[in-house]
Amino acid sequence: MNFRFGRDGQLRIPPALWLLLLLPLLAVLPPVPIDETRYLSIAWEMRQTGSWVTLHLNGSPYFDKPPLLFWLLNLGWSALGVSLWSSRALVVLCGVGCVALCQRLEKRLSPDASGQAPWLLLGLIFLALFTGVVMFDVLLCLCVLLGFVAIADYAQEGRTGALWWLFMASAFGLLAKGPVMLLHLAGPILIAPWWTASGPRASWRRVLTMLLVALLGGLPVLGWAWAAVHHLSTADADNLLLRQTAGRVVQSFAHNRPIWWYLPWTLVLLLPWPLLLRWRRLASAVRGSRLSRAARFGLCASVPGLIAFCVVSGKQLHYLLPLLPGATILLGAWLRGEPTLLDIRRMWVLIAAVAGVLAWAMFGHEPLGRGILERPTVIWLYLLAAGLLVLSIIGMLVGRRLRVEQQAAIVALLLALALLPLVRLQVLGALDTRDVARRVTALQAQGVLVARVPNDPGLITFLARLPAPLPEASEPSDWAREHPNGILLAYEGRGAAPDGTQNAVRLANGWVGLMPSSVALSNASVLDRAAPPPGD
Repeated sequence: MNFRFGRDGQLRIPPALWLLLLLPLLAVLPPVPIDETRYLSIAWEMRQTGSWVTLHLNGSPYFDKPPLLFWLLNLGWSALGVSLWSSRALVVLCGVGCVALCQRLEKRLSPDASGQAPWLLLGLIFLALFTGVVMFDVLLCLCVLLGFVAIADYAQEGRTGALWWLFMASAFGLLAKGPVMLLHLAGPILIAPWWTASGPRASWRRVLTMLLVALLGGLPVLGWAWAAVHHLSTADADNLLLRQTAGRVVQSFAHNRPIWWYLPWTLVLLLPWPLLLRWRRLASAVRGSRLSRAARFGLCASVPGLIAFCVVSGKQLHYLLPLLPGATILLGAWLRGEPTLLDIRRMWVLIAAVAGVLAWAMFGHEPLGRGILERPTVIWLYLLAAGLLVLSIIGMLVGRRLRVEQQAAIVALLLALALLPLVRLQVLGALDTRDVARRVTALQAQGVLVARVPNDPGLITFLARLPAPLPEASEPSDWAREHPNGILLAYEGRGAAPDGTQNAVRLANGWVGLMPSSVALSNASVLDRAAPPPGD
């Protein structure tokens, strides 16, 4: 992972390290409601209560996710301090690990490869944008890639040590996001005799051994699940062990979408590479790599998983993030089979598109965030986006000696960074709940009683650094009558905040704000019909 200047004057920085450019920009985006704010609040409650086994949200057991991300967040806070930046830095480091493992995986599969796949992974704009947000999928992607490296080692050479790495990868992945980890590992394991056909073929004995080891990786998460639920009621235990796994597959209670929903998005998730692809030369690239282990492994690591996710009821774009390394391994093999497969000149189209978005943001209709942010902040964000856009143009002009995938990846990363300030201005500036958290802190300091409605998804617990969750007003109208000088933290998954709501913030789904008791009483029907927040 060292870097140096080559004799040709090029800076040879490994692709994984380029992702560290995200670190200075992690504070540009506010905490993203409702998922990121919820996960931060769960980790904060873990820190406050010392309950490292049973997760809690607003003081109640939380069953939707396993604990690894929350453990890692607390570890990061102990090392770097409690902040939004340190939380997101953890995810960036996971992204760096993903690119580094992708490089190692490609070398295992194709010893003659010159490192195409990690650059292709680095250049994915979707990956760069998600690597700056506290979610589970980049961490899961890291676990999946660790499992892929172990599978490649054992299937090809039968190294016993690789089985230990496969066990650890499976265990960590299951502790990160549950049984979906096994779905990602299934393709490369079960189809190993096919993708190893060009050399010593993996025997079915090795396939069964890898499958058994991957399944044994579930023992740690089963141990955690037992420790988390053995003191709970039967209904809560059933919620954790059954509803949150099988229930999501058969009939999702959130993000239930049709079977074809992912298909139109696949090319978007792989940008910029579909734009740069010379499609007429794709057949030649496929023929040139038809016997490549890397190409076959890439297919096994992406296509079966995509089909499975299409069948699964609940669908979100970020669920597909762990499939992207397989796609880049495949694309890297195609690129070696047809070196002229990508056309770097088409990156100018993407640069022009980002420039157009910047111009529209500056001179178009009033953006959502401009009326909320102070003018110096707005100007600074525009200058930051413009500066990064200029750097991408410079990268196109001075990076001509680089390989096409290297130059395109660096330029695409700079364009993704340039989009972050625009996302803040146009979208997330209006979704910032930090003012609500600051107001709650101030009200509590003044001795004002503040409570929350039952469906609050943990929007401010971390942001306000509350020593304990706000008390719940199980019947908001009754609570408002009993506390005429109180304030309710109200959340609704649809509609707009009623008149009189203070510090109201419009969310992607509904709104959040502070309701004085008098306003709550006059809008009792709104609070009474409040729906539970959507899950991830």
